[in-house]
Amino acid sequence: MPKRKPPQPEQPSKKPKLETEESPPAPAPLTKRLHHPQKDTIAWPNDDILELLTKIEANLPQDDNLKYCRRLEKLDWEVIPFKSHSIEACKNTWSALYRQVRKYRLLREVVTDMKEMIGARKVSKHPEKPKQPWNSYMFFVEEKRPVVVNANPNLHPHLISKKLGQMFKDLSGVEKERYETLAKAARQEYTEKLHRFYEEHPEMIPKKTKRSKPVQFEEGRGPPQKAKTPFELYVTVESEKEASDVPNFIVMKKCREQWNELSDKEKFFWINWADELYSKYLEDLKEYVKDHPEYTPEKIKPVITKKERKIKERCSGKPDKPPHGSYHLFSKMILESDEVRNINSKDLMNYVSEKWRACSDEEKNEYKVRVEQLWEDYHQKLEEYLMTLPPEDRDRIREEESRKKYRNEGKSPVAKKPPPVKVSKPELPPSTLFKYFLKVYTGDEDATTVWKKLTREEKQPYEQKLNEERQTYIKDYEAYLKTLSREELEKLGQSLTNQYSSESESESETSTETN
Repeated sequence: MPKRKPPQPEQPSKKPKLETEESPPAPAPLTKRLHHPQKDTIAWPNDDILELLTKIEANLPQDDNLKYCRRLEKLDWEVIPFKSHSIEACKNTWSALYRQVRKYRLLREVVTDMKEMIGARKVSKHPEKPKQPWNSYMFFVEEKRPVVVNANPNLHPHLISKKLGQMFKDLSGVEKERYETLAKAARQEYTEKLHRFYEEHPEMIPKKTKRSKPVQFEEGRGPPQKAKTPFELYVTVESEKEASDVPNFIVMKKCREQWNELSDKEKFFWINWADELYSKYLEDLKEYVKDHPEYTPEKIKPVITKKERKIKERCSGKPDKPPHGSYHLFSKMILESDEVRNINSKDLMNYVSEKWRACSDEEKNEYKVRVEQLWEDYHQKLEEYLMTLPPEDRDRIREEESRKKYRNEGKSPVAKKPPPVKVSKPELPPSTLFKYFLKVYTGDEDATTVWKKLTREEKQPYEQKLNEERQTYIKDYEAYLKTLSREELEKLGQSLTNQYSSESESESETSTETN
């Protein structure tokens, strides 16, 4: 056994250290600095701290799956500094923030992650979902397999399937018709069951994964396909995101709700696309008719409605028409102001008309001058807009403008009269002479007692005044009815019928008491 060498005394280093100025120690690694006990005082303002965290978050990869300490070592701190903060200052602030954050996880947080994991899993097949229907070949195999197996007991199952496939291929059209009928009935039954299943379990509607190619027109294969409306184009694109076995009515209902929620700018894309396809369809149809004179196309209908056409023109830059008259401009400014917020909608136009009547001639003339200036600006902007359009659209819009101008010929665009002032409903006069006496009587004695003491001649003046009030009421009521709309007249007639039916009973009781 070899002897152990005694320990050697420590030898001084061969290269003595040079006496230089004391250099600062190198900073500790960031991962070790996270657990180093020190004061967690952060002098940064909150805005700078949030910006630091935002920069760190922006430099993290989307598919990050490393532990935080490993990711921290790989983080590129060269792009983190901002303002006057250095890299070291950013690291120190991050370390101080980290020491103030809880490191362990709560059971509630783990359970939440588990729920998200379960929700992200692929939905398993529902036990009540109907199975795919058989095709004609499967019905044929179900019927003929026992016969083939009995005739060839020693034949391999693979060769049996091959033999059955050849037998089905050799069938005539008449022989296959019976199996096609069975398959068609099975598909119909499957569609009905699937329809009911998705109504009862809408959460089981799968997302579409396979995109179907749109059918396109090819020359030499019949007339071109008709152009689609903007909504039909929207449905075509959105339906490709749904599963192929989702019923059409579900897809259409969903698309209709989404379409109604789109803004005009969002609809503009589909309207413009539909208009372009419509122009191409007309060109293709013209070429097809030229090559096939015997073909008679169906009546061509525009794919864009008037409302959609206005949306396209407005989003394309067509200027809005100014008010046609001074009163129109005045009413528009009043209705857009804050002073009419608390006014009832029924009395709104009456309020505007009264305000207009209160204006002086000078004020009305100012509105007239403004309307004329607005129309000059409109025509100038319209011409600039028309120069950006193709010739056919330019001619169409100019024709529409001239047609409207011809329709309004003889009517001054600045002399539009205000609507008639709405007359308030007149007060109904008393229905009997006794009620009229009660209305005008001012004595201290009991009115009923005084009325019974009056003679026939003394009651005549009251009767004459009552008749005059009734005549005045009829004239005022006729003027009031002329200011009502049809709906208001119908409501008024119904209310009067109920009112007179209830008053007839009370009048009979009153006449009995007075007589």
